[in-house]
Amino acid sequence: MAACIAFVGIPACAWAQSSVQLYGELDTGVAYVNNVGGHAQYRLTTGTIDGSYWGLQGSEDLGGGARAIFRLERGFAVSTGEGINDHPMYVGLGADDLGTLTFGRQYDSLHDYFAPFTLTGGTGGTAFAHLLDNDNANNSFLAANSLKYTSATYGGFSFGGLYAFSNQAGQFANNRAYSIGANYSAGSFSAGAAYLHNNGRGNTANGAYDTLTLPGAAPGAVVNATVQRQNTFGVGMSYGIGDFQLAGTFSRSVNTGPVDADTGDALASLALNNYEVNGIYKLTPAILLAGMYVYTNGGGAHWHEGALQVDYLLGKRTDVYVETIYQRASSQAPAIINSNDPASGRNQLMFTTGIRHRF
Repeated sequence: MAACIAFVGIPACAWAQSSVQLYGELDTGVAYVNNVGGHAQYRLTTGTIDGSYWGLQGSEDLGGGARAIFRLERGFAVSTGEGINDHPMYVGLGADDLGTLTFGRQYDSLHDYFAPFTLTGGTGGTAFAHLLDNDNANNSFLAANSLKYTSATYGGFSFGGLYAFSNQAGQFANNRAYSIGANYSAGSFSAGAAYLHNNGRGNTANGAYDTLTLPGAAPGAVVNATVQRQNTFGVGMSYGIGDFQLAGTFSRSVNTGPVDADTGDALASLALNNYEVNGIYKLTPAILLAGMYVYTNGGGAHWHEGALQVDYLLGKRTDVYVETIYQRASSQAPAIINSNDPASGRNQLMFTTGIRHRF
């Protein structure tokens, strides 16, 4: 919808054509998890595929193919009404042939160039994330204080990068981050790669990234941790054959010098590798089938995870879904399907159904 907003009595659209759009999504359902701390759990879910949110985005035509752009989103839990700060907010400039430059709290290059080849970064959504979303394929974390460039597409090739400031006086590199990525598409084939580097992740409250969750030293435990140096990279590719798309990915997240954020205890450095193969099949114009297998290893442990999803479109903006995820960990490692608390043992099974509406 078009919008004219008055500033000191002068309509903004007196200078150039502007547009502002209100949009959003609500995702909620019911889930059964067989093992949460040793007990079965039944719960009303929120955001099993996509986190619920509302947003405003808009642009102002500056002439010559240039434009000013903005995006403002806010997440929330449909089941409780709780606000969740897990969506982007930025303002910037763009040009048709030069790309865009934006400033704010934004998705990093792993989200833009690697995650689309994973099922969690596309159809599968939140519950299909790799262990503890260690590679950020499900964009559990956004980069604060960030400056981001996204290129235009040149012959099927696009690229981009992000730098997130620490905002700390005298501590330029303490909780700062940068990332780069690229994508190439030709016909039914696509490939992408991305890299993210953090210094002092979670060390400060106002830096680039918050703390992250890692497997703990005790059997079945997870901890909230700061990390003195984190390097994550991922590569993926996909190929479409008619109504079927096959994709494969590899990612590696290396966490050097982690510290328990609650106790201050030093933890062993940990590298996690994720191998995924997934497929999506459009059975009919209204029915989409998706499945994946992921193998994760690191720190002397490993995890197997398989998932299936059926999505049915009721209309242009409303769909219902059924999905199941099963994870099996090696001995003494925590089984923990994303969006759930850890199991008491090596196995965890989740079955969920829900409804999603976009506006």
